[in-house]
Parts: sequence; C-alpha cells; structure tokens
Amino acid sequence: MIAVAPRAYAMGRRAETSSETRQRILDEAVSLYRERGVAATTLTAVADRADVARGTIIHHFGSASGLLSAVLGWVVETLEMPDERILEGIEDPNERVRVFMESTIDLMDRSQAWWSVFEGEMQRPELQDQEASYWAAFERFMAAALGPDLASRPTARATLLSLTHPATVGTFMWAFERAGISRPEARTTVVGIAVDALRRLADEKPGE
Repeated sequence: MIAVAPRAYAMGRRAETSSETRQRILDEAVSLYRERGVAATTLTAVADRADVARGTIIHHFGSASGLLSAVLGWVVETLEMPDERILEGIEDPNERVRVFMESTIDLMDRSQAWWSVFEGEMQRPELQDQEASYWAAFERFMAAALGPDLASRPTARATLLSLTHPATVGTFMWAFERAGISRPEARTTVVGIAVDALRRLADEKPGE
C-alpha cells in the first residue's frame, strides 16, 4: 500500500486553535483584498495564502460573502470610528462641532486606503449594508454634535453634512495642497468654516 503524505497545511497546524485559524484566514483575506481587490480574490486564493483547505474557510465564514462581511467588520473595528461618546461632557456647542469635524476628517484620512479597495464594489450587498450602518451611526453622531435645537433644523444638518462629505473634504484638501498649504493648516481651516457656519445658524431664528 502506498502511503499518501498529508497536505502541507495539515502539518504543523494541529496544535493551532480554531480562533487562530480563523484569524489567519481573515488576515490573508485582508492582504489579498488590498493587493488584488475584492472581485479578483477567490476563496481558493485565500486558502492557498492562509495554508488551509478551501473547506476550512467555508467552515469558519460560510461563503465568500461571509468572508467579505467579516473583513468589513474588521475594517470598521480597526478604523475606530468616532461616535457621540467622544462628545460626552462637552457643553460648548462650538467645541462639539469642532470635535465632530476633526474626528470625522481624521477618520477619512485613516479610511482612504480602504475606500480605494472598495469603491468599485459598492453594488455588493455586504458593502451596501455596511454603508447603511455607517450613515446611521454618522447621523446619530452629527445630531449629538449639533445639539437638540440645531439637529432639528434641516439647514444645519445639511450644512454640517456638506462639509464632512468625503467628496467635499477631498476637494478642500486638494485645493489647499495645490496652493501650497499644509494638511494640518487645511484641516484647521475646514473645521473653522464649519464652526463659524453653525455658529451663525445658531444665532438665527428658524425661517430667517
């Protein structure tokens, strides 16, 4: 009888825990998404990179969709998205807007590399679900920054949203960089624009 050698991935992995295997698969999927994009990353490619059987990925994540959802969850966790908790204890409305703006711009800077990975894949349900979850959290954060009075006024909400939209901030930063202005200076200017705009709105009576 001819002895058949076990596959390489089965050798030296026996002592590894299930959670360690799952994390290794996730890490390799993250790397492949960055290198190739989502569409070009197959389960077979992830299995080869992680040194596991394709069925092991199915066992841990259910499908390619499940793996993508897990990666998206990991991305959200590592990006440390700001929320209304960072505004706790801040009574000054101008300071709340400033903190909101600075943390949102910082998040955009941190997430830029991932946006380039996922921007061509937004038709995928997993990404649409994550995007909907992000905007729901963003709305709560923005409402907390504005406070009850301004949060109830569409003009105030639209003003703050327009100044924090990725396309708007990106255009601002590009224009400042073209003018030779440093990114920290540009960030300070954009934040100041938002604070001033919301201060003026707060001083106006609704309908004026």
